[in-house]
Amino acid sequence: MPEPMLTASVMFANAARFADAYHTAIAPLCASTGLPPAAADILLFLANNPGLDTARDICETQLLKKSAVSRAAEGLVRRGWLEALPDPRDRRIQHLRLLSPARPFSEEVRRAGEAFFCLLLQDVTLEEQQQMEKIAQKIEHNVRTVLSQSDSIPHILMKKDGKPL
Repeated sequence: MPEPMLTASVMFANAARFADAYHTAIAPLCASTGLPPAAADILLFLANNPGLDTARDICETQLLKKSAVSRAAEGLVRRGWLEALPDPRDRRIQHLRLLSPARPFSEEVRRAGEAFFCLLLQDVTLEEQQQMEKIAQKIEHNVRTVLSQSDSIPHILMKKDGKPL
């Protein structure tokens, strides 16, 4: 079987560079408010995803650590930009609600993110963008499948003789 052109380590490195470049793009906005990038990510996520409003939702979709989300959310609550409301069925769950003072900043971050993404897509045709979208959806599906079967992953990655592939 031929070697794949794209390896897991290349994908991980590109994802890390993408995140670093995005946070560099929004750094001036974050600096102007004293917010860490994780706080900006949370505000933007809540503004763009009305039905997803818990720390768990943010962690699962944004791949942020729960401790980072909790710290950032607490700071945003103290600032008066977020409200944390207990779930009526499970008091351990907090629903995060974006408050009006946060909306102008969230909108600025959204615009900066759009401009950043436009820079990344320079010289990428519409057809190539559509191919990327299809591939990204397939990879996301595969990742979710792998995660749902995480207890069997070590066995899948072994040869019949018990040695790693």
